[in-house]
Amino acid sequence: MRLAIFGLRYYCLNLKKGMRKVSFVCFSINNWEKRKARKQQFMLHLSYRDDVDRVLYIEPALNIFRLLFFPVSELRGKENRKRWFRALSLKTKPISDKFIIITPLFFIPFAFRVHFIYNLNLFIILTLIRRKIKKIGLDGIVLWLYHPFDYPLLKWFKEKVFAVFDWAEEWADYFVEYSSGKKDRVRIFEERIVRDADLVFVVSEELLRLARENNPNSYQLLDGTDYELFQRESGYTPYDIRGIRKPILGYLGTIKERTDLELVKFIAKSLPTVSLVFIGDIHYRSIDLNCLGDCENIYFLGGKDYEELGNYAKFFDVCILPYKRVSSPPTKIFDYLATGKPVVSTDLPAMARYKGHILIATNKEEFLEMIKIALMENNAANQGLRRELAKENSWAKRADEIMNYLKKGLSDD
Repeated sequence: MRLAIFGLRYYCLNLKKGMRKVSFVCFSINNWEKRKARKQQFMLHLSYRDDVDRVLYIEPALNIFRLLFFPVSELRGKENRKRWFRALSLKTKPISDKFIIITPLFFIPFAFRVHFIYNLNLFIILTLIRRKIKKIGLDGIVLWLYHPFDYPLLKWFKEKVFAVFDWAEEWADYFVEYSSGKKDRVRIFEERIVRDADLVFVVSEELLRLARENNPNSYQLLDGTDYELFQRESGYTPYDIRGIRKPILGYLGTIKERTDLELVKFIAKSLPTVSLVFIGDIHYRSIDLNCLGDCENIYFLGGKDYEELGNYAKFFDVCILPYKRVSSPPTKIFDYLATGKPVVSTDLPAMARYKGHILIATNKEEFLEMIKIALMENNAANQGLRRELAKENSWAKRADEIMNYLKKGLSDD
């Protein structure tokens, strides 16, 4: 770690003088084509910067044995076929002259059942990626990690000058399909990777508290928004929202266990002339929509490309966050604020900082009253304040924050 700190300080001093640039090698937990969220947006907006040379975005590995035994399911969908083509061809995919994608392969089966096999696959991937890095000619590499199981890369990846762990989820709870034993293992590796990374970013104040118990170089880094995306006037109306009756209470994001379906049902039954529209993938393994019964004013339109979200959000009258109590800030809060529309949320710990910009409800009856208030709002000043807050929290601003932390480079040490 001392060598990494020294290396980073050298690069940071040169960055401040305008002499050198850094590159990012990100082992992501999200596919590139998935809805562009924190992982993709951080790397994409870092690649736009003049002080960044290039970004190498490494997708989650595909399992060659799944293709052999389940070819139909693995090749279903255009995005899946693109990933398999990249993986099997062993080619990189340039998104721009500064942003490159790699889709690696796990050649040995049962990687997520036997941890030794996962590490062996990871070592093979690293060997292949090293060749790509040498061919591309990356310099001043910042290693950026997400999955706790990638902890060995902190020791194996000798080319790095710095290592960052972005603690974007409480991973043991995120992987709902894991056994209790595997979840315990995730927590162990979370603690290790937080302890040994040079810099840790977290999404919530609770994770910040936990991170600083093991690493004082831990900081909260919130999600952001593509502000311009929600300001565009395309004149296009998506076909699946055209016939939905207004007013519309809209939701952007994944529908999973933290979504309070009982609250959603209560709203739908209490306001039968209002439509509730959900834009996002549904985690059927963690949530059962049957509890909504016969609510005919609820519409699940499925996941959409991030670039399409503005076309849907412009038809919302109110943006809603019907969540059970969770510690992590909702990822779409700044997207909501960028629309300028009123926002109603359940009383989450992370919402306190946004009082004055959103309406916060402590129970379902209060949530209903807040919706009624929001539906009557026609205040241009409030809309402007929401948009301004969103603009101050763009993904580009987050990239500025990241580079400021890197340039500081533990210089107080």
